[in-house]
Amino acid sequence: MLSMTEFDWNDVRFVLAAVRSGSALAAARALNVSQPTIGRRIAALEEALGACLFERSAAGLRLTDQGQALMARFEAVEAAARDLQSAARAEARRVSGTLRVTTNEIIANYGLAPALREFSAQYPHVRVEVIVTDEMLDLSRGEADVAIRGGGRPTEAGVVARRLTVSAVGVFGAEAYFAAHGRPRRMEDLNDHVFVCGEGPYALVEPIVRAFAPRARFEYRSSTVSNMVANARHGLGLVLLPAAFFTPDRERDLSLCLETPGMEVETWLATHERLRHQPRVRAFLDFVAAFEGARRRVGQA
Repeated sequence: MLSMTEFDWNDVRFVLAAVRSGSALAAARALNVSQPTIGRRIAALEEALGACLFERSAAGLRLTDQGQALMARFEAVEAAARDLQSAARAEARRVSGTLRVTTNEIIANYGLAPALREFSAQYPHVRVEVIVTDEMLDLSRGEADVAIRGGGRPTEAGVVARRLTVSAVGVFGAEAYFAAHGRPRRMEDLNDHVFVCGEGPYALVEPIVRAFAPRARFEYRSSTVSNMVANARHGLGLVLLPAAFFTPDRERDLSLCLETPGMEVETWLATHERLRHQPRVRAFLDFVAAFEGARRRVGQA
């Protein structure tokens, strides 16, 4: 006789199938195995338990008294196996852990921040770490789990991406500035207006504006977008910003006066293909895309 350590729990399902279907042939069809397999697995379980579970006849299989006595326990094993499987699947679906998101300052402060409160309420077990940088962190090397990037579609090997927004580049100003200097209505009106601009990647503001208004003045410079925006809010000058992130529901101190003709900025949501199906990554990607889509629909209504 086999010891209990050699007992195969999987054999219980063959016994239950035979009982419920009434024959080895019907059980084989139900489990999509051969009829001899049913017979072998039942015999193996009988040997392991030291019990005769069935009376075999031309009419089929019939439980013995021993088999009848063990049926409740067999069904309990089946129920426990199903509970274990359900628990394992639920654990796999459980959205938890640390999620590292990299993006630039504009997107972090004016795009991502408004979404994080709702994301955290929906997924309280996910801890989001935001890495704010203008550098392109390497997703393939695990420097971040998700990237939200402005510009063209990410082309790194193994990176999958979806477009999040397409935004016009707008000229924004504060009411205090407009009261003192007038509100420009055309790009040509920007001549002799004052702009705040940045350094590094944000230094591109100056040549963009000068292409339309060569006499525009750039009297205030900053190394951060947040300070550029602060300067504009205090009426020091106009500022160029992606209009999608500086809508009236997100920005109350600055208002859009012009859109730069022919200029659009794309924003992409990206991750590495090996991470895309991780529950916390998938939840974040889907949430941010839905959040931004819903916000745009509200703005267009």
